[in-house]
Amino acid sequence: MILALTVAGLVSACGNKTEEAPDKMVRAGIQRMMKEDNQFNFTSTLKLELGDQAGINTADKGSKVSDVIVQQASGASAELLSSDDQDEQKLAEELSVYEKRQMESVNKMVRLISKSVSIPVTGAVDFKKGLVEVIPEFRYENKNALISYKFPLYLDFNNLSMYVDASAFTNISDMMNGENNPQWVIGDRYVQLALPQDRVQHLPVADLLKSLPKAIDDGYTAIESSAFSKVDVDEFGKSLEAKSQVRINSTYAMSMKYDVAMLQSVSQALKQAAAKAGSDSKYQPQDYAVLQNIVDGLVSVYSGDVETANTPFGYYMAQMKNKSIPIIYNFYFDSKGRVIGMRSQTALPLDEMKELKGPINIDYKIQYEYTGSPKFTMQPTPQNSVNIGSRLGLY
Repeated sequence: MILALTVAGLVSACGNKTEEAPDKMVRAGIQRMMKEDNQFNFTSTLKLELGDQAGINTADKGSKVSDVIVQQASGASAELLSSDDQDEQKLAEELSVYEKRQMESVNKMVRLISKSVSIPVTGAVDFKKGLVEVIPEFRYENKNALISYKFPLYLDFNNLSMYVDASAFTNISDMMNGENNPQWVIGDRYVQLALPQDRVQHLPVADLLKSLPKAIDDGYTAIESSAFSKVDVDEFGKSLEAKSQVRINSTYAMSMKYDVAMLQSVSQALKQAAAKAGSDSKYQPQDYAVLQNIVDGLVSVYSGDVETANTPFGYYMAQMKNKSIPIIYNFYFDSKGRVIGMRSQTALPLDEMKELKGPINIDYKIQYEYTGSPKFTMQPTPQNSVNIGSRLGLY
């Protein structure tokens, strides 16, 4: 009887257990990735494809001068047209035919890219050691054809250095520079881009990295909880053996809201750290101010402020500020609540590319493999790297 009552109580307790809210599942999973399981490898794929007709009305082409002329001329009697008018009509018709051919060529090229081109990305992350490796690959595959270029990147946040394995191109440049410019021969070495160490030692990068987990959480908090929903595991999730899936229905504008909240959190953390810095501290308030000014500048850009719209990126972000184009994010979880995969789907805004017959859809999938010892392909050292910044005279 005691055993039966105990089992019944356990079943009842499990049945009445409140399921965790979808937004809290995502936030908890990301925090675990940042703080606990922060050493992992990943594989991902980026695909572009031309979608179906998406509300692009061919009547919009009427704003083009040549189309207007054709429409006007077709409605008039040919006998009433002067020779100059007939020449203008003929020219407009020729331009219209040319534009249609150009539009069809563009659409064929986009279809070819969507069917044959993919961008697989692999890499490794070790937050504890401040190391990140990303290896994007541009891959074209079709019947009797296979072209692949890889561009391995290695980021070391300890000395603010980026290393690039540019051998896909440097083997050609080495051959051209071998005799005339031997100092520019790279060989098998990595190309390094780094800030001068005398500047790095005055930048509190470690404090900035420590603020990221909270900043990312603040970013997700800025998104309305109604945007999160728990859904059935889809085919990609099943391939990961995911136990649950959460979807975020977002837009470009909502994503910018997340970015702004995250950056503002980092700025606030730097400000607080500067206020606590004493005369004997490793970093002084002016050191924190350097990073804070950079972060605050990014806040202005991602906010779509008018002041930053005069730059190309600032102008682009200002245009995106009110975009309602949907972005769908999916998070996949294992039985431990870890994020084992993500997928984002959206479409490129085509306000300036109406010649396309449909939107360019972007589908990005990523899978995480947690390990206490992530595998890095690149192992840069001062001996096998070339600091290109010093050679270019940047410092």
